[in-house]
Amino acid sequence: MRSLKILAAVALAVSATTASAWAEFPEKPITFIIPYGPGGTSDVGARTWGPFMEKCLGQPIVFVNKPGAGGELGFTELAAAAPDGYTIGALNVPNYPAGTITKPDAKYKLDSFVMIGNFYGSIVTINAKKGGQYDTLAKLVDAAKSGTNINMAISNDGADDHIKMLDFMKQAGVKFTFIPMSDAATSRNAVMGGHVDVSGNSMTEVVPFQDELQTLAVASEEERPELPGIPTFKEQGYDVFGGSNHVIGAPAGTPPEVVEKLSGCLSQVAADPEFQKAAKERSLLLNVMDAKQTTEWVQKESERIKALWESDPWTK
Repeated sequence: MRSLKILAAVALAVSATTASAWAEFPEKPITFIIPYGPGGTSDVGARTWGPFMEKCLGQPIVFVNKPGAGGELGFTELAAAAPDGYTIGALNVPNYPAGTITKPDAKYKLDSFVMIGNFYGSIVTINAKKGGQYDTLAKLVDAAKSGTNINMAISNDGADDHIKMLDFMKQAGVKFTFIPMSDAATSRNAVMGGHVDVSGNSMTEVVPFQDELQTLAVASEEERPELPGIPTFKEQGYDVFGGSNHVIGAPAGTPPEVVEKLSGCLSQVAADPEFQKAAKERSLLLNVMDAKQTTEWVQKESERIKALWESDPWTK
C-alpha cells in the first residue's frame, strides 16, 4: 500500500510538472516552415501575421522558406520535426492532401499533422503578359480551340492553380500545356517575362503587378475590389471558384495544450484590427478557422480532391 502511495505521489508530481511546463510554452523561438519560395501568398501571408503572433506568444518566430516539389520538401520536414510545438508550418490545401493522394511514396500522410488553424485563403486568377496578344479570356480560348499550343505556368501539379485551371479547361473544351514551376512567384514572373503564354496564380500574387500583367479572370463570385474591372470566370460563362487555404499545422503528437495555446493566439491575432488592416493592404483574403474547424475542413477537402483525382487523374 505504501509503495502504491509513493507511485501515485510521483505520478502526480510528474503530471503537475508537465502541465506547468506546457503552461509556460513557448520558452524559446518557434520555427515556421514555409514550403515555398519568397514572394508567394504563403510567404507574404506568414510574414504579415508573424509580428502579431510573436506578440501573443511572447517569443520570436523564425520563418524558413523550404521550397521544392510543390511543397513536398517542406511538408516532409515538418512531419519529421519534434512534436513539441517549436516547429510548425504551412500546410497548403489542396497541395498537402493532393500529395498524399497522388504520390504513394510521399514521406508524409494526411494524419502526419495536427491542425492549429487557418488565417487566410486565396482566389485563383488566370494571367497573360500586359500588352500581349491575349488580353481577354475569349481570345485565349479561341486560340486554343484553333490549335494554338498554349503554355501555362503553374506553381506545381496538384496545387490550387493547377486544379482550378483543369476545371476551367474542361468547361471550355480546350487543352493547355502545363509547365510546373518551383513556386507561385516563379510562375508569375515567367508570364511577365514572356516565357509562357499564361499563368495561374492566386489573387494576392498578381494584384501588385497589374502594370505588367493582364489578368483575364478571377475565380470569385463577384468582381474583386482589389482587381477593379477584371471580370470573373462566372461572368464569362465558367463556373470556376475559389483557390486554396494556407492551413497552419504541427507534427502529429504535439501536446493538446500546445496546440490550444497556438490556436488561441491565432484567433486573437485574427481579431486584431491592426492585423486585419495589414492583411487588406496585402490583398490577403481572411478565412479564419480554429483548430477543430480546420481539421474538419481539411478532411472534407481531402475527400473532394481524392474523388477528382480518381475521376480525372492529372498524374500517371
